[in-house]
Amino acid sequence: MASRVCGHAKGHAILSRRRSPYRILAVCLLIGYLLASAAYVWLSALWISGAHPHFRVVDLLMPRANDVVIFTFFLVVGASVGSFLNVVVWRLPQRLNVNGHSFCPRCRNRLRARDNVPIFGWLWLSGRCRDCRLPISSRYPIVETLVGITFALVGATELTRWSLPYFGDSVRPNWMWTPIVDADLLTLILYHVVALATAWAMGLIRFDGKALPSRLTLFAAVTLIGGMFAFPQAMVVPWQLVGESMPAGIGTWPPSGWMTTGAEWSVTLVQIGLRLLTSLVAAGFFARVLAKSFCPSADMKMDPLGSSTKRLIDLMILIAVPAIVVGWQAVMGVILLAAVFAKILGMCEFAQSRDSLGRFAVSLPVATSVQLLLWRGLVASQVWPSEQASQVGLIVSFFGVLTIPLWLDENGESFPPMGDESGNGGVSDHFDEDVREAQASRKDPDALQQGDSFELN
Repeated sequence: MASRVCGHAKGHAILSRRRSPYRILAVCLLIGYLLASAAYVWLSALWISGAHPHFRVVDLLMPRANDVVIFTFFLVVGASVGSFLNVVVWRLPQRLNVNGHSFCPRCRNRLRARDNVPIFGWLWLSGRCRDCRLPISSRYPIVETLVGITFALVGATELTRWSLPYFGDSVRPNWMWTPIVDADLLTLILYHVVALATAWAMGLIRFDGKALPSRLTLFAAVTLIGGMFAFPQAMVVPWQLVGESMPAGIGTWPPSGWMTTGAEWSVTLVQIGLRLLTSLVAAGFFARVLAKSFCPSADMKMDPLGSSTKRLIDLMILIAVPAIVVGWQAVMGVILLAAVFAKILGMCEFAQSRDSLGRFAVSLPVATSVQLLLWRGLVASQVWPSEQASQVGLIVSFFGVLTIPLWLDENGESFPPMGDESGNGGVSDHFDEDVREAQASRKDPDALQQGDSFELN
């Protein structure tokens, strides 16, 4: 008995030593973020006071610290949403309930509250369950970090009105200015972060080679389409092209009748209806164009229930999300960016075993974030596809999308080894069987490899 207790204590000491590098990394990340924030506040105040001598450095510290607080708030919210998306990505394809407490995908023990902290909880446990000591995929903190960063960049720039076209001033009135927050702006930011979260969930599910769950598609339709009817300002940009050459009252945006208060509902409903219709038609058209890369054998007439046709439908839904958010014009730029990101991702070793549609799907939320982050500047350039773009810019972007199948032809019909289109979670069952066999034979759990074990809870 004494020897057993001694052996247990020895094993616990070994595990503690193995956790120490990860714990050191967690502490370093926290300290590094605090130092970077302090450096931003101080250096930006020095730079502004140097360029504008009438400002004192001490007067500029508080507004710049406010920038850090805003960014940190959206970063924490985004990481928390990313933690929830891990639940959605694992449970929805298996038709499980996304409600309830988080648990270990191996031993099914409930996670402690301190272990469920985004990013740092995984690092503190060295990527292993506290109870069974089996590995937990590193995609937990990776997803939380990526979602957190995209939320922070998009949310902070929109709250300060730097990135939204036709929404407030393009520059700060002065460097002592702080964001003017109202209900309309907060609702618009909420609309965009929900769209980003939906795009991330869909992209990650397709990255795992699983078909998009109908519940997730229904959620996207209700929140994005219904949300635009409930909040017309979510259109941000019009469905038609606008410009100085158009007659007065038609070529200006926003038009005088687009607000819900004090306006005719018929005008508002027509604007929303055409905005959504053009976005959905564009999503369907560009999905058919990209089908040559991702699902060349898809045929909605002759084989409507085939696996390739289901991939085409998923592709339409994936493109529809950014199309609704940024409009049919700008979605061409989003598709081009996502295709470039997918090509780069295909060169990475960890993503080479994934199917090409999955790589494109997980690149779409990144490209959408870039579009939202630089939206105002892209519209002002009149080169990037937008409602203000020149005809040459739109034509070049359109033909650029048409050429994607020529350089992104990556045998789109191939499927990753981790599952099939039915999303039945077969790999999870196989991995759990291996774990049980290893434990029965008293093998060292540390000898087990993670190997794409992305069972999120």
